[in-house]
Amino acid sequence: MACVTLLAGCGTATAVDEPDPAPRPAGAQATLIGRVSKALDATFTAEYEWSGGTSVTVWAAEDGTWRVDVPGWGLGGAMDVSVAWTTGGFFQCAEQACVKLAGITGEIPAAYDPEVQRPFVEWLPLLLDRHLPFAISREGDCFTLTPNTVVVDAPIPGGEWCLDSGGTILSVAAEELGTLTLVGSPQPAVETVELPGEVTEDAEAIGHEAPEPTPSPSPSGSPSAEPDPSPEPADETPTPSSEPADYE
Repeated sequence: MACVTLLAGCGTATAVDEPDPAPRPAGAQATLIGRVSKALDATFTAEYEWSGGTSVTVWAAEDGTWRVDVPGWGLGGAMDVSVAWTTGGFFQCAEQACVKLAGITGEIPAAYDPEVQRPFVEWLPLLLDRHLPFAISREGDCFTLTPNTVVVDAPIPGGEWCLDSGGTILSVAAEELGTLTLVGSPQPAVETVELPGEVTEDAEAIGHEAPEPTPSPSPSGSPSAEPDPSPEPADETPTPSSEPADYE
């Protein structure tokens, strides 16, 4: 009878457990997608330092509504504004008055869009697309998105996203937007966001630019006019008579 050798020699067969091969580390994009999936399910209230010169508060409520408070964004830095999405649509609020900007499936008009909310509500879901036109590299918790040379119009700007393993957004740096950096730890989410004011049709939405200065009136209440130039003095030199003198 043939002898089966499992270790050395013949006799009773003994099974030997070989260690499983070490798992291959996930690529940068796969790791990013995994963390983004958790971030999309996260609800929180958090403060982010914005390189635009202020700190913004992000409210991601349990029911899916959201709100972002942006101090000093309106009228060239003179007014605090909030943008929000609720079951009633998109709103902008300032000085305890809120204006509806668009319906529930619409979008914020560019003139009233601080854009600081976009990483959380618009760009984040797009990171799940494995066909994004970016080369993605990783260093620790941060993922750098570098546009491919053939990209004409990418759906989101290139930059750097930092998310921890639980899906918390630590920071976002993107072209034109600047950098958002988490301050402290996120706090528990509210059940639903509340608008910081009453919705009214009398108020007007606030833009980012400072208003044009109003020309000050002249003291008389009407614009001052340039004085008419003085007429030239009349020539008082007598004109010689063309008729001959009458001699007697």
